[in-house]
Amino acid sequence: MRGPQALEQERERWRQRERRILDALQAVDDERQRLDEELLKVEQQIAYYDSLTREMKRELGRPGLSGLLSSLHRP
Repeated sequence: MRGPQALEQERERWRQRERRILDALQAVDDERQRLDEELLKVEQQIAYYDSLTREMKRELGRPGLSGLLSSLHRP
């Protein structure tokens, strides 16, 4: 049979383990939040550059085959 002191030490050991686990869970939550914010920024950049690309294609148009051939024949 264990003595009261041994039981108290065991209880304290489990409390410390619980604190470490809770701290680790908090760190995971913090990292998840940071990554979600970073992902949102990346998605916004993708949307911006996708829009910019479409706009540039509209303004400049795609060079057709005739434009390409004529540019090759220029001296």
